[in-house]
Amino acid sequence: MRVVTKIPGKRNRGRPLASNASGAEALLRAAQTVFATHGFEGASLRKISSMAEVTVALASHHFGSKEGLWEAVIERLRLVIAPYLDELHRLREQTDIPIRSRLILALTRFVDVLCNEPEAGMLLARVSADRGERLDLVVEKLLRPYRDAFELLLTEAMRAKVIPEQPVRMLYYLLFHSILMTVSFRHMLDRYDDKQLGNLSTLKEEMVRSILIVFFPWQSISNVT
Repeated sequence: MRVVTKIPGKRNRGRPLASNASGAEALLRAAQTVFATHGFEGASLRKISSMAEVTVALASHHFGSKEGLWEAVIERLRLVIAPYLDELHRLREQTDIPIRSRLILALTRFVDVLCNEPEAGMLLARVSADRGERLDLVVEKLLRPYRDAFELLLTEAMRAKVIPEQPVRMLYYLLFHSILMTVSFRHMLDRYDDKQLGNLSTLKEEMVRSILIVFFPWQSISNVT
């Protein structure tokens, strides 16, 4: 009878550890980068696994397929923005606070959430070009819920004459995409400026100041930051 010796700490080939939560998280982050850089069609489980420094078997074990990994990446982003979405709803309900103050906070946090996921813009740009089911999933899980909540604050601010009346959906669209694309392609800023605005912390500070000046030109910066 043949005796198989098991080496401590070593698993059988092709059998990933189901409890490897750190591997799953590494795969999600690597997948977001690869999907953002190469698009869905240009990505592969092998490429993603290599970046995450785990085996392809582990990727298949946790997510089943590239499509499953894509859906998991979108779900992770949904969970990331969930606290910000809750905060927007609370700001909408806190009518005892002036809408100007609530909108300032919402705009500041808006920059926060986009800067905290700097690759999200590239990912959205890639999937938007596909115009298929993956875009539908992104709209349903990420874009529409955040847009609906933010537009309520913008509408209230217009009614209170805090900002000029205008098509609220267009205002949100321009605001969202200008911030998103600026964050995603921040490396381009250093081509025009020597202040190293490609650095996220510096970029966030400058973006908030510029946005608040545009929205509240009659107030000093010290009063709105």
